[in-house]
Amino acid sequence: MNLIEMLKNEVSGSVISSLSQKAGVTEDQVKTGFSAGIPAVLAGIMKNGAGGGFLDNILSSVTGSTATDPNEDLLNGPEDTLLEKGKSMLGSLFGNDTGSVTNAVSTATGLPEGKSAGLLAMIVPLVTGLISKVMASKGWSVSDLLGKIFESKADIAAALPPGLGSSLGIGNINLPNADIPDVPKPTPELHRASHIPPVNIPDKNTGGGFIKWLLPLIVVIVALWWMLGKQGCNQTEVTSTVDSVTASIDTVGGKMSGVVDATVVTVTGTLNEAGDFVRELGAKMSKKLPDGKEISIAENSVEHKLIAFIEDKDKPVDKTTWFTFDRLYFETGKSTLKPESQEQLNNIAAILVAYPAVNLKLGGYTDNTGDAAVNKKISNERANTAKNELTKLGIDQKRLEAEGYGAEHPIASNDTPEGRAQNRRIDIRVTEK
Repeated sequence: MNLIEMLKNEVSGSVISSLSQKAGVTEDQVKTGFSAGIPAVLAGIMKNGAGGGFLDNILSSVTGSTATDPNEDLLNGPEDTLLEKGKSMLGSLFGNDTGSVTNAVSTATGLPEGKSAGLLAMIVPLVTGLISKVMASKGWSVSDLLGKIFESKADIAAALPPGLGSSLGIGNINLPNADIPDVPKPTPELHRASHIPPVNIPDKNTGGGFIKWLLPLIVVIVALWWMLGKQGCNQTEVTSTVDSVTASIDTVGGKMSGVVDATVVTVTGTLNEAGDFVRELGAKMSKKLPDGKEISIAENSVEHKLIAFIEDKDKPVDKTTWFTFDRLYFETGKSTLKPESQEQLNNIAAILVAYPAVNLKLGGYTDNTGDAAVNKKISNERANTAKNELTKLGIDQKRLEAEGYGAEHPIASNDTPEGRAQNRRIDIRVTEK
């Protein structure tokens, strides 16, 4: 379980309800605020490091609580206390990027900027309270926490609202090449709920006395590394490898339970006149494939994520890592592809040609409207339609599988038109590479 999941596991229904009343927003907006706020706070900590006692100061604002849960006093106290504490922490965490973070939360929640700023200010001290609680339960020191955050860098970048990774400089923050035995390295992929493999967490005392002086040294090196990297580093921003997830908190207006099974990715986009969900995919770029062919893709497109997964030798093929097509649309109630789907199919075919060892499985999904058996049938037909289209483009059908899952594994709430549109989709999984 990665750090974001650990923190979301600590967000109870009573916290959501209490904060909803204090901020004067809906519970769904609070949930979405936490989905954006948790990775943003972790990114802010990563950006600032532990220099000048920054992290100690941030955490000390909640560790003085008299309650077992450090957030209990904050939530039971006056609204102004929580709000003012949050405002003071925002500047420390994000500095000049506070406006960018507020705007991202505003976009994710649909709240006006002023209301969003208030919600974010209240969420920040609660998130640091959750961090303190997790540290206490795990017996982590500040050095342990910082190492864990850096190990979760890919997950944090993936969970941030679009554009914030660049604003907060996530791509330019790196740990030096050093082993940290007492911090488990989580996989950066996001997995489907109920299929998430367990993460083995080593005993935190296995490092012995050597680690006790090594970790503080690493923290100092990280601070120097980051300052040098701000001036000369041109590394590419880390992107998510998967945006097809199932979680107890839906990205759009879903229910929240006490357990979160997967990291939530806030998907930004709008419904078009036809009722299809059009995602914001970021800047366009030209990608040259190994066979010399160039294709036009976007920084947050499925093509970009698929290529990154294929080329990363450290990412093994498994049955849990799925990618969602972001420009594949069907006629309502039919398995007929719309013309605008052709560009992405052409790109996927080009990728398969350039990487001849890669095989794919296509999964078809619907929303929960209508009869379950009918949904299962049409989802299977749509998955096979996409498969057949790739075959027409020259891909050997032996390299492709297709299966329909109906309304299973939703990635958003079925309570809104936007959520249902996201759930009507085709996913792909690499079965060989």
